[in-house]
Amino acid sequence: MTHVKKWAAVATMGALALALAGCGTQSVDASQWMVDHPGTHTVDLKVEGIYSSAQQVNTFDGYTNGQLVITIPVGYHVNMDFINNGPIPESVGIYKNDHLAFPGAGQSYRQVMTFPSAGLVPGQSQSYTFTASQVGTYSLADVLNGDPNHTPTSGVWDTVKVVPSGNPSMSS
Repeated sequence: MTHVKKWAAVATMGALALALAGCGTQSVDASQWMVDHPGTHTVDLKVEGIYSSAQQVNTFDGYTNGQLVITIPVGYHVNMDFINNGPIPESVGIYKNDHLAFPGAGQSYRQVMTFPSAGLVPGQSQSYTFTASQVGTYSLADVLNGDPNHTPTSGVWDTVKVVPSGNPSMSS
């Protein structure tokens, strides 16, 4: 599937994303960020690093400090496309403490901390593919300029919940 066709299908997901949002949370229009392929248990996830002048910080998909919750059923295959549209280099990964939560789920914490040239410069993009293989709560984070106590860069992180069953969704 071409990049254009893949993201063209995103527009059909808006109503589904609203229906899937959890109780007690605000629904997020996931149509530009997530496409569910239930027949193959695959989800396409777009993560955009961008500067928000309203919030005066860099964000992932417009959110900071774990306010965006991405829910993925266990066993789902995830195609994560990261694009850095912000003003500084950024990295991305799904982490449990200082380790990638799943093989292939981004840049390893060690790689980012060891190599100052790790991450993507503004305008670059990178794709990652992995399987959400264990139920739990994880951080989708930029640790490129974080600190040794495993704190993501300037609040640039979202929450990823891998759940026992259901459908992929986003909420805040």
